[in-house]
Amino acid sequence: MEEIISCCGVVCSGCEYYPETCGGCPAIEGRVFWTAYTGDAVCPIYQCCVTEKMLPHCGLCGELPCTRYDLDDPTKSPEQNRADLESQMSTLKKLTVRE
Repeated sequence: MEEIISCCGVVCSGCEYYPETCGGCPAIEGRVFWTAYTGDAVCPIYQCCVTEKMLPHCGLCGELPCTRYDLDDPTKSPEQNRADLESQMSTLKKLTVRE
């Protein structure tokens, strides 16, 4: 299976919600299912990166990591949230090196 990566560094194709609940940000343009719980129409990271700054991913943004990355998943422990952020930053770094 092809690896699908969101602009924030999440590997969509490796997510437990892909593809049944979420088709991945590139395909659904940041309209992820969890925005129904936050009141957002689009993921704030996707909105900033892709829609406003017109970047393919946050690894090309000079503000990384910005405050949009400060929101934790309340269903995860602080350690799990920290590990997720580290994984995202690592993925973004790899994407930046490829370009």
